[in-house]
Amino acid sequence: MSDAIKDRNYMSLSEALVRQSERINQSGQTSANQKPITQGPSFQDLLNQTISQTQEQTQTVSFSKHANQRAQERNISVSESDLTKLGDACDKASEKGIKDALIMMNQSAFIVNAKNKVVITVVDQAEMRENVITNIDGAIFI
Repeated sequence: MSDAIKDRNYMSLSEALVRQSERINQSGQTSANQKPITQGPSFQDLLNQTISQTQEQTQTVSFSKHANQRAQERNISVSESDLTKLGDACDKASEKGIKDALIMMNQSAFIVNAKNKVVITVVDQAEMRENVITNIDGAIFI
């Protein structure tokens, strides 16, 4: 490419940049195509909101369909206090690296996925006798 063509391209680019910067620097004027910028919640506010919603969701213990059926069949009732205890036990299990835990509480056994805080199944004291529990990484007694 010849020097004359390079100089001409450079000048065209320079002029285009100057024109664009002049348009940007015009104070307070917006064209019909531009929408004025509105102030909304900050990124930090949105992030904090998302984090708090996620924490609220992960703090509650849920029961799988199977666990609900077993609890009803075996007349095992779980109070709000019990749910809090199960949630705390899941947190402890997760801190120790336990994925699937046996949680013994109120003469019942709860097999839970600690990370997701989901009760997989429930066993009452009568069915625990001479029963083998497999596929757990740890046990917590509360």
